[in-house]
Amino acid sequence: MFSFIVENKGKSDASVTGTYMKILKDACSSLGDVEFIKKGEKASNKNQYIITDTIQSALSYFAKGYKNHIVWMQGVVPEESYMRNHSKLRFIILSALEKYVIKKAKLVLLVSETMQKHYEEKYKTDLSKKCVIMPCFNEIEITEDAFNNEKYADNTFVYVGSLHAWQCFEQTVEIYSKIEKLSDCKTKLYVYTFQKEQAENTIKKYGIQNYIVDYVNKDELSEHIKQIKYGFVLREDCTVNNVATPTKFSNYLANGIIPVYSSTVKSFASFDEQNKLGIVCNLDDVNLGLKNILSHMEKNILAEDIRLKCENAFASYYNTNAYISKISEKLNELIK
Repeated sequence: MFSFIVENKGKSDASVTGTYMKILKDACSSLGDVEFIKKGEKASNKNQYIITDTIQSALSYFAKGYKNHIVWMQGVVPEESYMRNHSKLRFIILSALEKYVIKKAKLVLLVSETMQKHYEEKYKTDLSKKCVIMPCFNEIEITEDAFNNEKYADNTFVYVGSLHAWQCFEQTVEIYSKIEKLSDCKTKLYVYTFQKEQAENTIKKYGIQNYIVDYVNKDELSEHIKQIKYGFVLREDCTVNNVATPTKFSNYLANGIIPVYSSTVKSFASFDEQNKLGIVCNLDDVNLGLKNILSHMEKNILAEDIRLKCENAFASYYNTNAYISKISEKLNELIK
């Protein structure tokens, strides 16, 4: 018997958590019964495999005597905390707790190979036999009507997400403002965020002329962005971003949007090196990034070429059935 403990996250995380946990549920269901329990509730017995999605949840069940743990590590918590709070003491404590959970867990679910290497180097442990790697995503297939040649004839750009510092929204806006000034053709920026007022203030700060700021629910997002050509995912070079697999990549590719991204997001950069869909724009060399973007804008883009590359992404990098099989295989080894 497997038990799922899923924390009640905010709207911004609910969809990716739901997608990830459904894949885990399907993987577990192929091996036996699955029991869903709320955070903090007791499972049927303490020999069940408990699947949690935070260090805190895992620790609470360790403390209650549950010994068989499967933990989904969505991000590097100590490093994320240090970026927000700049507290060395908090970093040390969180690292100790993270190390304990990773070493004691029977199976660790990670979002990138870079994350695996990070943990192995930081905690001097080999995770190769007890980890499964699957990126974060909340789309599982392409949007059929998102691919047409008229769309790729226009140079429209989109930013989707919150305005947390690590999302580099201001740097994104600054780069777009240069695109708008340097481009020989008309461009337009779309921003979808719940922090609408803050976003608009930043856009006005950089003197952008042609833009729309809005917020829509995840279920409505595709309808609003599917006719946009480019999508920004810019990140600084640090551990938090190196190991990450931003969900918005799946939003963009599902809707035929060409990512403008930083190669500091190593998992997607490695995939895209083979797929050759996106445009690299690193924040430590903005001039080269601008050159790449402006050069791409002059190309004759065919919708069918983009469709094939996006379909490939969902047949490989975001292939739910492949991940279900991979996790089932690892779980089967675990419970023998």
